[in-house]
Amino acid sequence: MSLWGGLLKLGYRLSWHRIGSLALGYWPLLMGLLWLGVPWLVEAHLPGGWPYALALSAVGLVLVIIMLVSRRQKYVRFRQDESLAAHLSPDVVPIRPDEKIPVRATGVFEVRDKRQHFVAAPADFATMETREHIVMARIPLSRMWLVAQSPKDMVGWWYAFAKPADIRSIQTGWLHHGFRPWPTLRLVYLRRRLTEGKRPREVMTEETVYLSVAKRFILHRLLENLARDAGQPVEYEPYVPL
Repeated sequence: MSLWGGLLKLGYRLSWHRIGSLALGYWPLLMGLLWLGVPWLVEAHLPGGWPYALALSAVGLVLVIIMLVSRRQKYVRFRQDESLAAHLSPDVVPIRPDEKIPVRATGVFEVRDKRQHFVAAPADFATMETREHIVMARIPLSRMWLVAQSPKDMVGWWYAFAKPADIRSIQTGWLHHGFRPWPTLRLVYLRRRLTEGKRPREVMTEETVYLSVAKRFILHRLLENLARDAGQPVEYEPYVPL
């Protein structure tokens, strides 16, 4: 059980869900400060008066601190554990081309001209016949505490692509996001994109995606698949946004 992971998940949910344009995590502090700062509300003896307003402000401050600290950690903590890759059986079933492996994906995803960081998103991992690896994240509309919801413009499919030649490192470990740590594969790769303007040029940035799974044998299938051709040169085609 991971208390820190539980706080990271709470921080993410407080940041991800909104009331209006403001993240849910700011609202308790805002309401408490307004309650304390408007004298007639206290004098009107609304439930509890200033002691309740002070308590609400204190709780709100704690939630904001959790949210801000979690954001600095990108809402996850990864602890490398090479033992998860130990005893990798030679009989591990290879991932077939176009086979979809369900995972929980964390990292930067994109669609068309939009980029967004998601945490523990339900996703599918697949490898094409060309050996290009794709993570397809499904972002649903969700609610929290019945009053806040996730952004509607984020709902849908988001993608991350990695060619074998672009893979820089693969690590196994535990991802802490929620009370239960997840067996996870950490994949660092180069993302290729074209700059805008009259003379577009290709630039590369280093990206990290975490693939969390429920069972170790699934992790072994992912590891065998990615390690098989990591860093191998392949015929390259220019990046084209979806």
